Amino acid sequence: MFKVLMLVFTALVATTTSSSELPPMTWAEYHACKYNDGQTSDSVAEWTSQWNAWMNESGRDEYSAAVLNPLYRSPPGAIDMLWVGATSSNEAMAVSQSHWRNSDIYATWPATDCSISMLATQYPVGPQMPVDVMTDEMVVAYWYCKLEGGATIEDAYVAHSATMNAGAEAGAVQESRIILPRQGVPPQFEQYDFMVSYIHPSVAQWGRNVDQVWMAGLVAREQALAAKVFQCVSPVVYTGSIVRRAQ
Repeated sequence: MFKVLMLVFTALVATTTSSSELPPMTWAEYHACKYNDGQTSDSVAEWTSQWNAWMNESGRDEYSAAVLNPLYRSPPGAIDMLWVGATSSNEAMAVSQSHWRNSDIYATWPATDCSISMLATQYPVGPQMPVDVMTDEMVVAYWYCKLEGGATIEDAYVAHSATMNAGAEAGAVQESRIILPRQGVPPQFEQYDFMVSYIHPSVAQWGRNVDQVWMAGLVAREQALAAKVFQCVSPVVYTGSIVRRAQ
């Protein structure tokens, strides 16, 4: 299914670094949920507005969030939505959870049947997109990945950074994350070492990125080198929007 995000949706919290070392990690939570009876995506949008007002009143400025809906996922009806929340530290995530769970708005969440509630760490990879290119119909694709031989996450980061940098030079407008599941990991994810997410600012830009860069072979060399370090399978695709940005 993944890859929050950060958000996620970090198009959520992002930093840059040299490709020879891991950048500072961020923390992300993923909640894959079904709507409660009588609730819809409109209900979630209305609730999100109320939640944002509560977050502002509470001074909770360290939390970013995105709401995603399945586009290509099988079975498609297994979940209705994916909530991806992100913070710069585990402490900030824990405090946010405590504050939220002890609030009145907690009981009004319109999608309480969640088959996945997972905490992860993640690293931003490659160039980060300007905030102003994001739309309310961004695309996030998650891939499940395994390391090859004795490769490490550091090796995967270097190899994936080379691919993402080459893609940006070829004209792709996108971001990526390496995601390491930590707590609440579903059994179907346990056979993998990590996940990779690709974040595209719009459906149209996703199409252009795939057609004009990835499928056009403009990063084929970098992909071949990365394939010696890690292999990814079973992608799933979501659309949605960032509903809150950390200050």
